[in-house]
Amino acid sequence: NVMDPIRLSIVCSGPKHLLQTVRWFVTAQAQTGLVVTRIKNKFLLPESEVQDGYRDVALNVIFEDASGLKIIGEIQVHDRQVHDLKLRMHKLYKVKRANNSSSIA
Repeated sequence: NVMDPIRLSIVCSGPKHLLQTVRWFVTAQAQTGLVVTRIKNKFLLPESEVQDGYRDVALNVIFEDASGLKIIGEIQVHDRQVHDLKLRMHKLYKVKRANNSSSIA
């Protein structure tokens, strides 16, 4: 199930900037043409529901062009400190998700 064929990450400098960014996407839908269909705020979820403790805010959006073609995407909004830690731990994440050792690059 592909839910987000287009994905964008925005890294923010702290919680205040993160919330301002999410609020902008919600309030600027008419100007951007991006309709926010879902917001998943992993900062509000209990630890048991957050994979590996990683937290961000994900916005699912739909863009429709003049011909009616619709594209769904995801905008991930990250806190800089959490995002930097995620980058450092990416190799461990790949090992955890690998089916076998040859699939780890």
